[in-house]
Parts: sequence; structure tokens; C-alpha cells
Amino acid sequence: MNAIVAPSSSRRVLSTTLHHLDLNSSTCTAATIPAGNSDLGTYLDELLYEISAKPQHRAYQLSSGTTEFATSLGGFYQAQDLATTGTEALAERLLRIELQTDAKYGHLNPTGTHIRKGSFLQYMYQENSRYHYLGVKVDHHAFIDEQDLRKRIGLGQTQKLFKACRVTFDVNGAPEETLVFDTNTRPSVYWWRDFWELKELRSDRHNTETAIRGVIKCLNAIKKTAPTDYTHLRNAAITAFKQAGALDFTVFVDGIFTNYQPVEQSLAQSLPKVVEKIRQLPTTSKFDVQFTLVPEAVPFRRMNVAVSEEISLSYNEDVANLDDKIWSSKTRDGRDVVVIRATEAADRFKFKPWT
Repeated sequence: MNAIVAPSSSRRVLSTTLHHLDLNSSTCTAATIPAGNSDLGTYLDELLYEISAKPQHRAYQLSSGTTEFATSLGGFYQAQDLATTGTEALAERLLRIELQTDAKYGHLNPTGTHIRKGSFLQYMYQENSRYHYLGVKVDHHAFIDEQDLRKRIGLGQTQKLFKACRVTFDVNGAPEETLVFDTNTRPSVYWWRDFWELKELRSDRHNTETAIRGVIKCLNAIKKTAPTDYTHLRNAAITAFKQAGALDFTVFVDGIFTNYQPVEQSLAQSLPKVVEKIRQLPTTSKFDVQFTLVPEAVPFRRMNVAVSEEISLSYNEDVANLDDKIWSSKTRDGRDVVVIRATEAADRFKFKPWT
């Protein structure tokens, strides 16, 4: 059993195992982890810390209590020394699943392979009196050895590409929470469904609707004090959610809100608090950080704005570059006007030169 001191004073690694997976030779090889202050020990320690701090994850649950992984977890919790339990069987299972996946999808990649050579690490650790199991597949990288200037393959020290699964046990040793991490935007299906035999805890439809409802609710705080900014940010958020594909909520928040420059100057002071509230939504509103968007689940369709007692303006809620199509201005004599860039209906209204 190899204990490694973790960066967090409340985290204690109980044991670690490491297996190298080579798809070319179809081999799974156990590696010895040196005791003491080694470079490998430091790498494992940093990797555990990095995954634990990573906000991008998705919640899953065991598909059955009788799967190979589910039954292994009981042994892991009881022994807490992975070297004496079935970690090698899981590593060999991962190799089989990766070989099957590569045979099925490898032709879709220009390199002829779908899955990269890598290492499979397994941890048991304790944090704040709770016990956790963590399984991590880390892709290998090519590098030039500075000693002999030869190309070698190994674990990347700085840019780590990994997939991970963390199970948290309750006080009775039963799996309580299962989270999957992936440096890809969308968790690989072979990883969570085929290998770990998990099922999604929340549907993509639930994640899409719950997330965008939460974002709009947070933005309502600026609706009266900064109406121009509210309109812009609301439309940008809804437009993002009505696209097809995978969404990483952290990337979404950073892209739309973090560096936004408010039109209303007073918003510069209050917007960071709103953004932080939005950033916490996956926890407070219970949806996943990573999921595939379901555009039809977005409940916002059209925006209606009363521009006078007699006239209302209506537009779709996902207008790209809204500010270039509808904007406000003033005439030379000081009257407030809303300008609509009309490509089809301009001839239905009387033309007046700008005065």
C-alpha cells in the first residue's frame, strides 16, 4: 500500500494502483509505484488534486448492483488497500472495452485509431471523513527525452488528457454519489456506459431546461436597473442553449458573462455577484455541468416588448447578433426611437427621412 500526501490537508490517499494499457499489443501491465518522494508519486498526487478541483463533471448512477464494477466497490471499501483487491480485473476489462471501441470506431479517425495509448490509475482516498474511489484513464503523450534526444511516450506532466470516475461512499460503505469527469466536452459513451456500466442520473432535456431557466431567473435581478444589458445577455444565453451539440456550463458562463462590458455603468459593480450566482447553478438547481443540448426543451420562444401604449415589438428569443438588427437611437430633435433593420417589410410603412 502506497500512501501519498495530498495537497489538501483534509485529503489522505490510502492506496493507489497503476496499469499501462497498450492497444497495439493488447497488453495490460501493472506498474510499481515507488514509495517516498518520487516524480511519479508527485504526478499521481497532482492528478488527484486536479480532478477533485475540476468543476466539469456529470452525475451518474450504477445501472445495477451486480455489475463487475458495483461488486468491486464493496471490496475496495472493505479492504481500502487496492493492491489486495480486484483492480487488475478492472484494468483488463478497460483494455477489452477500449479494443472493442477502437475496432468499431477507429476508422472514423484519420490516424486509424479512436483511443490513445494510456495508463489506468485507481485510488482509494479519504477526505473530510468520507471515503472515495477514483478511477482515471490518462492518455500518453509523445516527448523528446533531453538526456538522449530520443522520442518517447509517457504521462504528460502539464497538459493532462484524462477521463475519470469518482464514487463517494456513505457512512455504511454504500455508493452514494458517482461523478464522471472528461477533458472532452462530452463524456465518452464507452467510458461511462460500456466500461463502468453506469446510467445517467439526469436527462439532457432536464439539464437543458433547468439550466436555462436558472440563468434567466438570475438575470431578472438586472432587468429594471440595466434593461439594455438584460436584453443582450438574455438573448445571448438563450441563443447558446438553442444550438445543437454538447455544452460545458463553465465554458458557457465564461464565454457570455465573465468578460462582458456593461452598457449601464452601475452594473459593473453588481454583475460579478450575478455571474457567481449563475456559476453556482449546477449545485443549487441540480443539473449537470456537461450535457448535450436539447434545443426544443428551451421554454423561451418569443420576446414581446411594449414600445408604446399602441405598439408592441415581438422577436424570436434566439436572434444572432441582435444588436445589429434592433437598436435604440435618438432623432435630431431628441425623440427616442427603436430602429429595426428591415429586409422584408420596409415597404409596408411610410418612408420618412432621418431628421
